[in-house]
Amino acid sequence: MWRYTFSHDPLSHTAVEGGEKDDGLSKDCLFCNLIALDSILVTANIQLIDFISRIVKVDADATCEDAIEAFRKERGKDGGITLAYLVSQTFLESTPATLDWNHSSCSSKIIIEPLCRKRQRLYNHNPIKNGINLKRQLSSRSNKLLPYLFERSDIWCDQDSFHITFAVVLEHDHVDRENNCQTTPQVVELEEILTNYLTNMCSNLSLSDLLAHVANSVLQTKIRQMLPSIDAVGFIANGSIMPRKSGVSLSPMTSPPAIPFVAPEGSSMSLDITVDIGKLCKYVRNKNIHSINETTVTISGMIIPKGITLVVGGGYHGKSTMLRTIMVSVYNKVLGDGRELCVTDSSAVTVRAEDGRYVNNTNVSAFISNLPIIGSDTRKFSTREASGSTSQAANVAEAIEMRASALLVDEDVSAANFMSRDGRMRALVMDESITPLLYRVNGLYAKHGISSVVVVGGVGDWLDVPNAVIKLDRYVASDALQKARSISYQFSHNHVQYGGRGVVHRLPWDGDGTPRRRRPVITLFDKSVDVDSCKLSLLDGGGRFSLWQESSNEYNHDDGYDSDDDTGIVDMTKCEQLIGGNCHLFGCGICALWILKRARQKPELDMHDLVSELDIILDGGGGMKSIIDSFVSSKSTSSPILFSLLEQHVGHIYRPRKFEILMALTRMRGISFEELPTEVDEEDMKIKREAEERKRMLAELWANRRHKKG
Repeated sequence: MWRYTFSHDPLSHTAVEGGEKDDGLSKDCLFCNLIALDSILVTANIQLIDFISRIVKVDADATCEDAIEAFRKERGKDGGITLAYLVSQTFLESTPATLDWNHSSCSSKIIIEPLCRKRQRLYNHNPIKNGINLKRQLSSRSNKLLPYLFERSDIWCDQDSFHITFAVVLEHDHVDRENNCQTTPQVVELEEILTNYLTNMCSNLSLSDLLAHVANSVLQTKIRQMLPSIDAVGFIANGSIMPRKSGVSLSPMTSPPAIPFVAPEGSSMSLDITVDIGKLCKYVRNKNIHSINETTVTISGMIIPKGITLVVGGGYHGKSTMLRTIMVSVYNKVLGDGRELCVTDSSAVTVRAEDGRYVNNTNVSAFISNLPIIGSDTRKFSTREASGSTSQAANVAEAIEMRASALLVDEDVSAANFMSRDGRMRALVMDESITPLLYRVNGLYAKHGISSVVVVGGVGDWLDVPNAVIKLDRYVASDALQKARSISYQFSHNHVQYGGRGVVHRLPWDGDGTPRRRRPVITLFDKSVDVDSCKLSLLDGGGRFSLWQESSNEYNHDDGYDSDDDTGIVDMTKCEQLIGGNCHLFGCGICALWILKRARQKPELDMHDLVSELDIILDGGGGMKSIIDSFVSSKSTSSPILFSLLEQHVGHIYRPRKFEILMALTRMRGISFEELPTEVDEEDMKIKREAEERKRMLAELWANRRHKKG
């Protein structure tokens, strides 16, 4: 039923003190050395049909036959991810598990632990002495998982099988060195112990609970797939609880005082949607669903329409909370989160100011131009310390390059001069280098189909541009589009020109401002160095990691880098949709390293092409585990990447979106990008010629007026 694969643990005592081991050890040889080895890694797998029918607990709410049929037909990728989440939660709650194994001359204990726990006996400070194991220390990690459904590298499903990888530590009270082969548990005996443990652990899962969670995940994916057909980039269901218990909590606030969301009555944004999820309908558990039929469910709520949507309201009335809900809803959420029927297009990207971020060869000319620096070309903008406005301009440009479907922007964390500029300031400062986002959002949507969802509370000029306005008053939403248009018409709507380039606030998108195709050029290290020998180190404070060469003394310090040189450091603290903690951060680092490796092999591919290849590999069945394995060389059973992952007690990684992977690449200090050939866009050239003609005509008009006055 369960099948096992045993491999060396890079953190084992032997691996640390003895270096890399030879590959190809048989099971018997591996177990003969268990006294010397501190721990081993075990991957157990079982056929999905066997797991569901023979291990998961069947209850009165789900017949085995119907449940298996529904799971196999409807689950798709979501079912596997959901199953992995539930097993992960059960596994964390039941470990570390100490199992006794008694032999004639040796009393042993098998300790089973998740990869994320510290299973070493402080090998670097307290090595094993005289054959006696010193006391182990476990990391104080929480047993509570995040309420988001991510693909992970230690527990996963492929098309037919379920897999789980964990660590097994064998401790001995008495060691007989001369007869260690006879006193060490043999393969068959250990497999029997592991089988009993895994079967008992997984039997705590209820089949009806499993299918309820699968139905919840599939429902979110189906709604997300419907969004283009209803001209929306997001959906918020009635009854959703958007506020959290506190600013640091992921649990929903209790209602009351939390106010469940209700869509504005009579608004074009209010909508009932019907979703077909097949036989999983009978397992749906959500009180916010309007009606449930045999194969379909109907949900009432509010869409976030394509185009320009403003979220307005007074301070502390829920604007940023709503944007936060939209932001995290690119991921599926677990039952009980309160926002599990809130869904956002998976290509929506948050953009904000990032003072001090690294930028290299990025086209920001749509927003930044005419810098008072001799020789500066904002079509190829580079800096090691970007300002608030230039960093946000780079973030928008890179989102376009990544082919985002929507920009999510909060006024509170944006650069004021990048967001807008009023008429009086335009009159005072006429030679301004910054073209605000306000002037560009309509052209961006018209040209590239990229929507914008913007939270504003202090700048009324934004009322000139929206297609939809959501007003929040004491956490209650209303449709304020008509009122906003009325106010806009009274002030400046549709009559103020901007330097001959068009109506202010509604400038056409200039083709020169569209980011060009780029590819990463590996200049971090000597080109002769193979990226397989690089390590990733998480840095203190969270949200940052460094990429460094294992054999290089330049970066080989306790914290992973030379304090006098920030080359190879990636700061993702402001990447707000990277919500999976260190597991997500490390996943970004490994995927970015894979892309650097692939870019060297295929120099004709741009960043979008490279990340598309990565997605194909990840979707191929092996998932994130396949990316880790790709860094294992043919001469060893492990790699610096795997060692880094386990050494820092991350243990496993979550699969990041392509957007966060490319964010990690573009923020990697010291990296360079080169442009690839791009086809000429005739429409862009026409717009450019028309803009130049308007400028010429305006210049002639002012010249004639001055001549007449003279």
